[in-house]
Amino acid sequence: MLIDPKSPTPIFRQIANQLIQAINSGVYKPGEMLPSLRHFAVEIKVNPNTIQRAYEALEREGVVETRRGIGVFVLNSSRSQWSAFEKKLSLQFQQSIRQGIKEGLQPDKIRRLFESAMHEFLKGAAR
Repeated sequence: MLIDPKSPTPIFRQIANQLIQAINSGVYKPGEMLPSLRHFAVEIKVNPNTIQRAYEALEREGVVETRRGIGVFVLNSSRSQWSAFEKKLSLQFQQSIRQGIKEGLQPDKIRRLFESAMHEFLKGAAR
């Protein structure tokens, strides 16, 4: 695992991203347990809290699940890929919302614009 302390990407995110790559390439398989926090922290020379944050991020993204008292396990890869896509889409929505607010639009107006765009898209897709 390569950590770049000078990178603008937080260390926990670098770890999470590399774990996703390892899972997608088959290093860790669905159902397999990831290394313990302490062991992994010692191995890559970071604070255990950093590993905890990486594991928590992966859990929020649906890549892994924590089984209390046992460990952190890789979920089905199709589910983790879908969750990663959902996360990316959510971030794109958040950027659009942020820009709309910055331009002075009210949240209700942004919601109506989204619903209108969705309606137009679905109407076009049905043709």
